[in-house]
Amino acid sequence: MTRRAWYSWTALSLNDEEFTPALEKIRSVTTPADFGLAFSIVKSSLDLKQIERQRDVIYRRTRALRVQTMRDAARFIDAVGFCLLFASTRNVELPSLFEAVKGRRDAHIDDWDADSDRVWGWKNDLPATRRAYYGKALTGKPMFISLEMLPYVIALAAPANVRAEYQRGRVSQEAKRVHDALAAMGPTPAMALRAATGLDNARYHRALDELQRALVVAPVGATLERGAWASQIFDLVARWFPRQCERAQKIDTAAAYRAIVKRYVTTTLASTVPMVVRVFGLPRERVDAAVDALVARRIFSKQANWILRHVE
Repeated sequence: MTRRAWYSWTALSLNDEEFTPALEKIRSVTTPADFGLAFSIVKSSLDLKQIERQRDVIYRRTRALRVQTMRDAARFIDAVGFCLLFASTRNVELPSLFEAVKGRRDAHIDDWDADSDRVWGWKNDLPATRRAYYGKALTGKPMFISLEMLPYVIALAAPANVRAEYQRGRVSQEAKRVHDALAAMGPTPAMALRAATGLDNARYHRALDELQRALVVAPVGATLERGAWASQIFDLVARWFPRQCERAQKIDTAAAYRAIVKRYVTTTLASTVPMVVRVFGLPRERVDAAVDALVARRIFSKQANWILRHVE
């Protein structure tokens, strides 16, 4: 099987003059740091309406900034750090690739169309071409993670050695069987992987979810195994994203928490500790410590329960 066979290549408008400079800068955004240049306008007084308007630009929920190609999609994920495929229906504050493609907020997948086809293909194509991570990291809910932020998530979640963690009782027997099968076979479609493990469907999917949450295994593309629906292909994160895993080994836990919280609040402009905990499934006390450290460094400020980017 060739790598190419693993994946199928398949409104709001901002008219307010105060956003013209931001629009010009956001068109050239290529890295998360660029957002700091385009959006240093969060005020010390909390203005939720203005924050929502600024989010429309960052999240590309405008027709002028719509994501139109897979290259655009990769750059968008690079810029925001963390991103859902479709907009959350459970009040989780994160950008969504589908809203960015549609160029408007509250774009949900009620009616399947050409845009739905494109983003559905991109969730396989972006990892297959190593442009972004997409999977069930941390919470078990799928999200995109930029390659810049991936090492920090790996540093928090991934065990140093699966076999050693299994011996300590921290990895299930089923998860170890899936891990060992992938280690021996390399990238493998879902049905073939299940057959290799000998697990029933329920145990197999529980094991896959366990390994995805721990950033041990990730979907890395899709292929047709049987019928009309494509099967995901899985591989070990350490083998598919070796540079990110190597970098993760040099990141201490506290720095990883700070980086994830900083990236998230920089993208969303304002948040609360409970929302950060909910989005990433992180321990409340570690998020509190990360926020306190970022406030002490004058990167963030706090207003009541809100965390804001600090502006002099």
